[in-house]
Amino acid sequence: MTALELGRGVAGGDIDPLMLTEHFLDRIAEYDPGHSIFVSLTQERALAEAMAARRRAAAGLLRSPLDGVPIGWKDLFDTAGHPTEGASALFRGRVPDRDAEPLARAVTAGLVCLGKTNLPDLAYSGLGVNPWSGTPANAHSPKGDPRVPGGSSAGAGVSVAAGLAPAGIGSDTGGSVRIPAAFNGIVGLKSTWGAVSLEGSIPLAPSLDTVGPLTKDVADANAIHAILSGRPAADLAGASAQGLRLLWARGHDDNEIQPGVAAAVEAAVERLRAAGAEVTERRLDSFEAHDEVVLQHGNPISLEGWAIWGDTIDANPDKLYRPIRERIAAGRSARASDAIILRHRFGELQRAWMRETAGFDAVLQATTPAIAPSIAAVMESEEEHARQALLSSFNTRRINFLGLCAISLPCGFSEGLPVGLMATAGPNREGRLLRAARGIERAIAFA
Repeated sequence: MTALELGRGVAGGDIDPLMLTEHFLDRIAEYDPGHSIFVSLTQERALAEAMAARRRAAAGLLRSPLDGVPIGWKDLFDTAGHPTEGASALFRGRVPDRDAEPLARAVTAGLVCLGKTNLPDLAYSGLGVNPWSGTPANAHSPKGDPRVPGGSSAGAGVSVAAGLAPAGIGSDTGGSVRIPAAFNGIVGLKSTWGAVSLEGSIPLAPSLDTVGPLTKDVADANAIHAILSGRPAADLAGASAQGLRLLWARGHDDNEIQPGVAAAVEAAVERLRAAGAEVTERRLDSFEAHDEVVLQHGNPISLEGWAIWGDTIDANPDKLYRPIRERIAAGRSARASDAIILRHRFGELQRAWMRETAGFDAVLQATTPAIAPSIAAVMESEEEHARQALLSSFNTRRINFLGLCAISLPCGFSEGLPVGLMATAGPNREGRLLRAARGIERAIAFA
């Protein structure tokens, strides 16, 4: 059941929030004994919050459509009195004294905090592997061949796909909500920077970090985003692909996209056309210019990440997984002029993107140009880890750098593994994006 379906069950008296929370805690204990999906559980807190929701339901005083529904939180959102360690040895023993602002908003709306989900060091990997806290296997892994979960919201993605939680809250700096959503065959919303407060979260790149839900469908993403942002939920009633004007930004990943991924995206586009959507194919000059700027001046995530964490990493080099340490250390040699040029050019290119895409409801691309690689392959070779990490965020990071909002939707399979379709809209247009995404979701029939 989706989160909203569970919420309706609570409101209608058919579902007891306490029993529902106990069900998910039991599921987690059975499915994740090694704690690679949920690095820790907030069991006592969860049961207390569920009991309070039970009392509200009995009194007819529910606070939101999701009151009494349990969800997981990426282990970079502070939980009062409970470890928030970023699933990293670098932050071992870190216990905050107050909840992160997004969690506080969720609690006010009656959601139940199940526990903290896994991620790679400093949330800086689209793969999700972590030798210190363990790597959760992709929920669709072939037998005997565990695949990466996607990152950095790795545990959140697997928890939803595996039925351990109806939703999970992640962060997205270069693709970290959308990549695990795509790899695990679920929905992931990347909000506009600033739409949801980052107060009480461990930062990676503060000018790019965003907060977003990983869910079973668009309606759940819409409801949760409304709670976290404090903005009205989009009206999804009657949403359809009929009449949508969509721009397929095809060709930017021609050298990277795997044939099976390309075929799944093409099939989804054809289903949209058959459902009455008008789909235009075009390369975007703003994307081309973005790629050139990053090539010349560096990855802004590394620049900001090193500025924040460089001294800490230098003092504790062995507490970070080497491939991630090397990736973030690329910011060591950055010049102040690079950061200024990147900020200026990204603003210009956002405006150029808005002009290029004017009149369209959303821009489409493959979320990732490749399916989830094997855990063994990326753990055994730092070169392969670096290659696959860059590949995973090849399409997603442009959206962060240009300050846009986007959503990943399951659109098919390649070699038995999920493929994601990314729909993008301009900054602070989540409502428009979510309504379009609901129409797309219905047309491509994977939710």
